Amino acid sequence: MIWNKVETCSRSEMQGIQLSRLQKTVSYVYEKNPVYKKRLDERGVKPAHIKSLDDIKLLPFTTKDDLRDNYPFNLFTASQEDVVEYHATSGTTGKPIVVGYTRNDIETWSEVMARALTGSGIGKNDVLQNIYGYGLFTGGIGAHYGGIRIGASVIPISGGNTQKQIMLMQDFGTTALTVTPSFLMHVYEVGVEMGIDFRKLKLKTAVLGAEFWTESMREKIQEGFGLKACDIYGLSEIIGPGVACECHEARNGLHINEDYFYP
Repeated sequence: MIWNKVETCSRSEMQGIQLSRLQKTVSYVYEKNPVYKKRLDERGVKPAHIKSLDDIKLLPFTTKDDLRDNYPFNLFTASQEDVVEYHATSGTTGKPIVVGYTRNDIETWSEVMARALTGSGIGKNDVLQNIYGYGLFTGGIGAHYGGIRIGASVIPISGGNTQKQIMLMQDFGTTALTVTPSFLMHVYEVGVEMGIDFRKLKLKTAVLGAEFWTESMREKIQEGFGLKACDIYGLSEIIGPGVACECHEARNGLHINEDYFYP
C-alpha cells in the first residue's frame, strides 16, 4: 500500500530529489550553524563542492559526542522562535540528546509516518491504539502524527495500564497497534491469564519498534494475536520513527523513505 506517489518514482527521479535536498541541507547548515560551519571548514568543504550524491563522502560525521557536547541547542539551525516542539533521549549515559522541531519538521514527520503506517496496512478505516510512550520519547507522538495524517481513529493511550489496554481493544474495536514488541508480549500473557482470545478481536496489524526483536518473537505475536506484525525503524537524531518500515505484504526488510533519508 502506497501513501505518496513519490514512493514509486524511478531511480533517476529519486536521485535527483536526493541530490537537490542534500545540496540544500549542506548550504543551510553551513550558513546557519557555527558548529557545522567550523567542521566543514576544517575539512575544506564548501557547499559548492557537493555536486553529486557521491560527494556525501566529503562530509564529516556527526557523532553522539557531538550531540551531547553541544547540549542542548547548539546544533539547532532554526531560530528558537521557529521551534514548536522538543523531544529528547532518556539520557541514561549522560546528558540527553535534544531534538527540536519546526512546523515544517512536524509536517515532514507526519508524512514519513503516514507512509510507514500505510505501508504496514493501516488506513482511514482503522482504529489505531497507540501504545508507544508519549512525552520526550519520539515514539508516541510520531505514531500519533502519522495516524492522524492517514485519517485513522487514534487512541492515544500510551504505555502501561495493561488490563485497560485489553479492555479498549475489546470495547473500541481496535484494528491496529503501535507498540514495543516486549510490551505487546506482556499484554498477551496478561490477556491469557484473563481468559482473552485475542484472535477473536478485530486486530489486523501491529507496527513494532523502539527495541530489538526477533523473528521468533514476530511468529509468537502473529500467532497469539492473529495479526500481521511489521517492523518500524527510526532514531531521534533524524526525526524519530518513520525513517523506514516493513510492508504489510512481505514483512521481509525495511523500506526507507529515501527522499528524506539517504543511507
